Amino acid sequence: MTVDVYNFDDTAHRVTVSAPKVGGGWTVRSDRGQGHPCIRVPAGGRAGVNFTIVAGSSVPRRIDRRPAFRATADDHAEVPATMALIHRG
Repeated sequence: MTVDVYNFDDTAHRVTVSAPKVGGGWTVRSDRGQGHPCIRVPAGGRAGVNFTIVAGSSVPRRIDRRPAFRATADDHAEVPATMALIHRG
């Protein structure tokens, strides 16, 4: 999945995106490697961070989870959490 980060400011920012610990047999990791990816978001623009979400073999079918991705801007401005819905069908 891709988490898009929007910048409504007139200055570009570096933003660190944190993947949640989902638990229950699910794993979430950034496609940029380990840790929390940091991206540059242009003024008035957006940038995306790709994540891979995997349901382990212990996760029963028809189970939903709602991970909340968090972000922190370089100026420490609050960035609203992004909620996703994942489902093992």
